[in-house]
Amino acid sequence: MRGVGDAFKPRRVSVVFVLLGTHNPEVCPTSNATTRNLMMQTGAEIPAIAERNSVKIVAGPYVNHEHLTVAIVEADKAENVDRFILDSKLNQWNSMRILPSRTTEEGMQELQETEPIF
Repeated sequence: MRGVGDAFKPRRVSVVFVLLGTHNPEVCPTSNATTRNLMMQTGAEIPAIAERNSVKIVAGPYVNHEHLTVAIVEADKAENVDRFILDSKLNQWNSMRILPSRTTEEGMQELQETEPIF
């Protein structure tokens, strides 16, 4: 049971983040030797980089021919995700979007608790 003072203690809540990295063909590892070398050096280290930054990789990173990298991660703090992106050097050849996300069930619960404005 939580006491009165416990209400002010921060609780650790893991947040799911969807990471989207986009790049143009000029810096794509398939056409750019510098980016290719960078990816070859850091790609295998990504799980360890995530662990060092207290980030759990849920899915990915996935790559495709649309110049898009996708990963789903969990972390207690957004700062950990930011540090993971910096340490993995994904931001050096991608424009990164970090989307805090929730499950469909959580979204549906939020809908039930929110009054529509229209």
